[in-house]
Amino acid sequence: MLQLTRNLRDYRNALVIQFWVNIRTTVAATRLGVLWWILDPLMLMMIYYFVIKIVFNRGGPGYHFYALCGIVTWQSFSRSLTQCTNALIGNSALIKQAVLPIDLYVLLPPIVQAFFYLIGLAIIAIWNNNVVGWYTPTVLVLLIPMVLLPYALGLFLAILRTRSPDLGKFVPYILRFGFYFSPVLYGPERIYDLHIPQLFKTLYSLNPMVHIITAVREVLFEGRMFDLRPILLVSIAAILLTQAGLVFFRRFAPSIPKYL
Repeated sequence: MLQLTRNLRDYRNALVIQFWVNIRTTVAATRLGVLWWILDPLMLMMIYYFVIKIVFNRGGPGYHFYALCGIVTWQSFSRSLTQCTNALIGNSALIKQAVLPIDLYVLLPPIVQAFFYLIGLAIIAIWNNNVVGWYTPTVLVLLIPMVLLPYALGLFLAILRTRSPDLGKFVPYILRFGFYFSPVLYGPERIYDLHIPQLFKTLYSLNPMVHIITAVREVLFEGRMFDLRPILLVSIAAILLTQAGLVFFRRFAPSIPKYL
């Protein structure tokens, strides 16, 4: 982590340039530009609202906001992890020119997605403005695990992706499972109240997205401060996993160029 901190300091100008290049490239990839990043979660919200609320008559008052909190958060994580996995393959030309330390190319996608994630959270806060209060800015704390978690996992997956190109085909299936294993469309209490083995409930509680999505809902849907303890534990776990990922990444970093 100390080396990562030094790299962020020493290459901050190049990193800022790459950040804005990624923002412009991402926006330019669609004709609607930034508007697409607003419409995409809204359209998904309407689809799930129709299926769950209207067809199956589930959910409750304000379910569209409830679902949107989960969808925006999961999309940010999912896109970050997917782009981290492909970061080395996708930036092979820049890596060969040694523009940035290699591990920073894996860090860029979560930072870029955090920018769009803030846009999504701002839309929810403006739309559901009756719950806005002094605690609303605390959602910024959630950016720490939302950046570190995909980065940490991406350090492992990006290396494996260079050696096994087919890995990129499996990641979407893993994320699809993660979508339903996380409380994107439902509350975690539905799992905890099921008559299933306690082991399954324990494994479910170890999913960091359970606590992050719950925290977002507590602030932007229920209008109250989230429980800091689980977020603190998730952030500590993300830091430790990042350190492990950096050790793994740097172990294989010298051989990366020959696989690109």
